[in-house]
Amino acid sequence: MDQHFFGSFVTMPTPSGASTVSEFTVVDGQQRLTTIYIILATIRERIKELDPEHPSKNEIDALYLLNQHHPQYKFKLVPTQKDKPVFFKIMEGQDIKESNNRIFKTYNFFKKKFAEIDDTKKLDSIKQTILTNFSIVDIALEERDDPYLIFETLNGTGAPLTQADLIRNYLFMRLDPENQQNAYKNIWLPLQTFIKGPEDSGNEKTSDKDKRMDYFIRHYLAMDGDLPTFNRLYTTFKELVDKEINQDSVLWVMKRLNRFSEYYSNFLYPTNEKEKELRIYFDKFKRLNSTTSYPLLLKLYDDYRNKNIDFYIEDLVECLHAIETFVVRRSVCGIPVNALNSYFPRIYGLLDESDMTNSLKETLRNGIGTQRMPDKTEFRKCLKEGNSSKQVYRYILEELEKHPENKEIVKLSEMQLEHIMPQTLNKEWKKDLGENWELIHNKFVESIGNLTLTGYNQEYSNKRFIEKRDMENGFKDSGLKLNRHLSQQKEWGEKQIRDRSTELAKTAIEIWSF
Repeated sequence: MDQHFFGSFVTMPTPSGASTVSEFTVVDGQQRLTTIYIILATIRERIKELDPEHPSKNEIDALYLLNQHHPQYKFKLVPTQKDKPVFFKIMEGQDIKESNNRIFKTYNFFKKKFAEIDDTKKLDSIKQTILTNFSIVDIALEERDDPYLIFETLNGTGAPLTQADLIRNYLFMRLDPENQQNAYKNIWLPLQTFIKGPEDSGNEKTSDKDKRMDYFIRHYLAMDGDLPTFNRLYTTFKELVDKEINQDSVLWVMKRLNRFSEYYSNFLYPTNEKEKELRIYFDKFKRLNSTTSYPLLLKLYDDYRNKNIDFYIEDLVECLHAIETFVVRRSVCGIPVNALNSYFPRIYGLLDESDMTNSLKETLRNGIGTQRMPDKTEFRKCLKEGNSSKQVYRYILEELEKHPENKEIVKLSEMQLEHIMPQTLNKEWKKDLGENWELIHNKFVESIGNLTLTGYNQEYSNKRFIEKRDMENGFKDSGLKLNRHLSQQKEWGEKQIRDRSTELAKTAIEIWSF
């Protein structure tokens, strides 16, 4: 029979102390290897049903699935903690209850397939085919190798362990077996839930949740001042932890990761935050997509939660407002965000511990070059000229609508960004704007004064201003404070846009100043 190439398997040795059993972490090939083990276990069970005395039953156990000579290392393949109970029962041939676990679903699939075969010779033939006709490339790494880099070189289309997976395995490999279960249950599983969210969180892809784990690790490492690249997370983490490695230090690192994962969870899911003032700001950063600030936020939030440090909620809120102002002004003026990847992680180390709040404000004010914060004059000019993205202007308009303490807020999340003078002019609009229509349109179409929010963007389309004002659900019917001024205008052109830009910019400067 022809050989079937089953792909490459990448393994990394696990420090095993004085043990005579060699242990390896499977970097690439986990799913294929697990599937083969499940198939062999299912073949064993079907053979046992047909012929309880058949020699293949014991052969599969002894040679491939179970380690009979080292009870403490009974299972030759050990999956992640979450999959262990189901997988181990399959390996031991125990009864398993119906489950949504992917291991169980795979087992059930093959169990149904092999139930159609009543010939032990055919089952034995399938087993032999798997064991003798599957060829692989076995790549065993050394401790100093970067497993993620090796994988990328081999395969650009597969799904290797993520950087966070490698870090998790690295930590658990350095724990004694008796500590692993407690560490997983009490430290790692809560950490994972904090970052990934609940299992049934909508239709979100698992890969997207995995990416959040990598982002968390990246921002966690960046608290020390440098933001590592994604493909260096494992290596950077390992270099950091390897300086002092023992049971206590591993558990300390895991507990610290857990602590910061709870903070990070509040950034990802602001409703988790108990304090209303903080919840509001975490929601703001999420809407701004300001993830570059997370390393700094983690450090400040940790100080706030530390009872031994005189840094209270009002101090944190003041810092959050300063950071929001810094981010908003830069975004409105179109200053590239890339520089903040390296700047935010370093800021905390520049602060005066005796006066963190004023020290942070001073640091943000005094940034130069790509790290600068626009002053009020530049901020006002940029608002009027419209240099930023729709996401940022939507955020600006939402915050203007809320200010100050507007208690009649409609559901802003259901609103759309509306260009009062439309992006595409028809004949009526050109006539209304006059002979300089093209110049006015080019200069003011993206100005803050020409933008608003509405739930009827499609209905408004590029209708004339008077129609937008007077139609059903038009500006006159709008419940938004932003649109009251529009409901009183008789026409819409350069003067009206300039006047509204000036008023909105004035309010914006009141909000985003410190």
